[in-house]
Amino acid sequence: MKIFILLTCLAFTQVFGDILLSRGMKDFGIFEFSNPLIIPHLITYILSNIWIILGIIVLIISLGLYLTAISDLDLSYVLPIHASSYVLNGIFAWLLLDEKISIMRWSSTLLIAFGVFLVGLSDSKTVQVSHNRNITPQNLPLFLFPFNAAISKSWLIVLGISLSDSAGDLLLALGMKKIGKIEELTFNSMLKLIIKIITNPMIISGIACQGIAFFCFISVLTWLDISFVRPATALTYLISMFGAKYILHEKIEERKLIGISLIGLGVLVHS
Repeated sequence: MKIFILLTCLAFTQVFGDILLSRGMKDFGIFEFSNPLIIPHLITYILSNIWIILGIIVLIISLGLYLTAISDLDLSYVLPIHASSYVLNGIFAWLLLDEKISIMRWSSTLLIAFGVFLVGLSDSKTVQVSHNRNITPQNLPLFLFPFNAAISKSWLIVLGISLSDSAGDLLLALGMKKIGKIEELTFNSMLKLIIKIITNPMIISGIACQGIAFFCFISVLTWLDISFVRPATALTYLISMFGAKYILHEKIEERKLIGISLIGLGVLVHS
């Protein structure tokens, strides 16, 4: 029950954070990556827009819940369950942002959701990473992702978000597995935990990677709907599954593999 409540709160905070960000970026105009002079204007806008500030606060809460989840659960379990937020994203984008969502987009989102359901039926307990094991970012293999040379600008940025986000997920998971399960919620234990987190090089590197993904994500919201962007970034979960298997050495069961394949099919339909 605790795991269910934790993952439910994680999904809803992610969704509401995304919706608030999307609402704020609707008023910015179109951001062009080819014009670096617009970046200071974008940063000023982000720091002064109430919707974006609220969205960032909610996403910080979501990050805390995420770190708590991956400290004790398989990354290959948490990430696809986290992808259930795509369905909620679509519903709230339709209701609150008045986004027009096509039948094809709903179909791809539901495929992803069904894949998430199958993954959710699998075992979620992970084995803690040994503190004696020497895992460094240099041990991480390069991921090769085939894509068409004529890929659109939107999908190229989505691919960049996914690669950066998945690298962040793996680094955060490695760092949190070394720190161990979060159990006590006393002031002293939380203070010690925060110190461990902000001094862990893997976690700092992971947050940096996700910071890059966040900047690209918030920029792309200036011309794309959140109901398109979030399901498209399910590529993150496919890339992260390879890392979960070959870097974290998590067991990918048949049911979980089928669920992950459905998530991938959902992304393909979405494209």
